[in-house]
Amino acid sequence: VRTRVLPRRRGARGVAPPRREAAAAAAFSSRPPRLPRPRRRRRRIHRSSRSRRFKTSSPKTSSPIMSAPNNTADHTKVQSFDAVVVDPEAAKPVVAQRVQATYKDIFFSFVLMGWTAFGGPAAHLGIFQKTFVETKNWMSITVFNELLSLGQCLPGPTSTQVSFAIGVTQKGIAGGLMSGMLFQYPGLLMMSLAGAGAAEILVDPADWLRGISAGLSAAGVALVVSAAVGLANGQCKDHITSRLCLMSAVVAYYYQSNWIFPLLIVIGGSVTSYTKRNDDLALKDKDETIHHLGLNKTAGACLVLAWIAILATVTVLTNTTDYADAKELHWFEAFFRTGSIIFGGGQVVLPLLLKDVVQYESVCTGADGFLIANQTLTTVCATYTQVPRADSWITEEQFFAGLGVVQAMPGPLFNLAAYIGAVAARRAGVNILSGIAVSWFGLFGPGIMLIYGVLPFWGAFRKQPIYRRALPGLNSSAVGLVVAAVFQMAFKVREISPFKDASVVIGIVAFFAVHFVKVPPNLAMFQAPATILAGGVAGVVAWAAGCT
Repeated sequence: VRTRVLPRRRGARGVAPPRREAAAAAAFSSRPPRLPRPRRRRRRIHRSSRSRRFKTSSPKTSSPIMSAPNNTADHTKVQSFDAVVVDPEAAKPVVAQRVQATYKDIFFSFVLMGWTAFGGPAAHLGIFQKTFVETKNWMSITVFNELLSLGQCLPGPTSTQVSFAIGVTQKGIAGGLMSGMLFQYPGLLMMSLAGAGAAEILVDPADWLRGISAGLSAAGVALVVSAAVGLANGQCKDHITSRLCLMSAVVAYYYQSNWIFPLLIVIGGSVTSYTKRNDDLALKDKDETIHHLGLNKTAGACLVLAWIAILATVTVLTNTTDYADAKELHWFEAFFRTGSIIFGGGQVVLPLLLKDVVQYESVCTGADGFLIANQTLTTVCATYTQVPRADSWITEEQFFAGLGVVQAMPGPLFNLAAYIGAVAARRAGVNILSGIAVSWFGLFGPGIMLIYGVLPFWGAFRKQPIYRRALPGLNSSAVGLVVAAVFQMAFKVREISPFKDASVVIGIVAFFAVHFVKVPPNLAMFQAPATILAGGVAGVVAWAAGCT
């Protein structure tokens, strides 16, 4: 703190006053010149004493911000403040060096992750972000979010596509195949064993086994409800995206069709492209180097065309062949078509799969509510009820039992295809391995082909403003499809349960356990499978207690 001392008053231009001029001249001529006076030092004041001495007028203010002194104020007035010393080197943000993974890094990162990836797509993506963005630093959060958005815009399982894309960006085509298959194989293996081992048991299940199936199904739907709530909170952040989610859910529930899902996605993207036309959507980390994009643009375009050709070919062949003569072809067509039109992940694929793998017929229902198997000309039908046909690929109970099992297993929900393929093969008398292969590759194939085909173009169009403006609408519309799937599955699970009210109670408790109960981070991966197993135990208890 410095105090400006005013100089002594002198005459014009520093000249001494006239009455002292003679005396000053005589003194100057009679004595030797004096040395300049030493500068008087001001007494140092300790900082704490200075703060107590020069207290500001506002005792409640303790801001370290310095304000410039007012030049028009009295120069003898002294103000005190706490100076802030800023080190310019420390103020610079520290940017971590990006690491390009090797094949060894990819192998050891994914080989165990596939066995611990419980909790569904949201949990899988959280594991990816924690591992490859925050811990291993393979890519920035911006690139990771771009890959996530790309997977959500393409048909197929999002977490599976992201697992392939992470390997592709590090080591190209082979790296993507390694990372993706290492992430998929544990769930594929366990769901194949569950379908092969449970096929004969679930054809005509005992009462206690139906109790387990009902409990697993109710808990499985509760996990889908939790995922839908989390997705809605994360993607529907304003009134426009919330209304798009509502519209998508209402239309998807009321009018079910294969083409309605991509149409809703396109409408959502078009709406936000217009409403956010004036928003600043600058791309962060635009100078980051992406090591590989897999195929070149020509090969990527050929792969997309091959996907379209396969879809058209199998559709024509199934329409010209009988199911009894080519069961595997019909299975592959159903799963490949479903995997080609599904946006939004595993939760959306479930109601469409149920419609394809369970075939229904209308049965006459009498006035007393009982089904009439042998209808004659004189039979009076009060209503007609949809029941599974005898030659259905699988039954509703087998489907929803598999839904509960797959959510207790690691990996994506699309691994339900392996279970359905095994059960359908046992019921049809076909080799189990062929049933698993055509079903699993049929459902996963479109998503994997498209992520490999689109990645070469993603490096260019990811910077386009129109694409970035469309992302919020695309994502919110996909969330609406998940919401519609929640209601469809919840009503269906209650309908087929042997104890309807008890199933609803099990589902409510399971939703609370998975959505509101907080567990330590190191145990979070076991929360979903523990909830599913607890639902199965509760189903046995409900059967034993006579809740039917």
